Amino acid sequence: MKHLGLCFGLLLSTAGFAKSFVPSSFSANFEESFVSVATGKEKKAYGKIDYKYPGHVRYEKTSPDPSTFVSNPDKSWYYVPPFVKGEEGQVTIQKSNRLPITKFLDSIKDGIEGSKLFTHAYRGKELILSFAKNVQKDMTLREVHLEAQKNAKDVQKLSEFEKLVLVYADGRKVTLKFLDLKEEVNFQPSTFVFTVPPKTKVTK
Repeated sequence: MKHLGLCFGLLLSTAGFAKSFVPSSFSANFEESFVSVATGKEKKAYGKIDYKYPGHVRYEKTSPDPSTFVSNPDKSWYYVPPFVKGEEGQVTIQKSNRLPITKFLDSIKDGIEGSKLFTHAYRGKELILSFAKNVQKDMTLREVHLEAQKNAKDVQKLSEFEKLVLVYADGRKVTLKFLDLKEEVNFQPSTFVFTVPPKTKVTK
């Protein structure tokens, strides 16, 4: 779940550019890719992210291995459905204030300038966030590169960033591409509450 938290947080990390740069809510389909340590081959996953400030997140991987992460200011759920229909799924329920994801998302509301969690730098088409040592320990992430098709300093909207490259402390890299992005989405309250299906093992 720590990895998921970083994905959500980084979507918002460029809020210092302009008040209108990051919408108060958004929904985006994504493609996630990484190189398998076991096979050395690239693997891909697909899903959808919904976000609403403050601290409301729904992250659903739809393929190839479905899972759902939902969080609101009070509670979070991480659900993995059963591999075989009729068997038992699993859900982990926690208080949101115990999770790095909630602290990270809320801390970047006012932008990237002066953050205690990371420093930032520009390198051509990239905006690079380098995380503080204590943050790396909590989230296992060293850097994130936000890549645009033009000079990153000229980016005016979140949707202009083509992808995120997450660099973990152990050297692993995960790339997250946005297939589309809808801003100022009017979500139903139920979007950020997870209803536990029958026959599900609950861990708290």
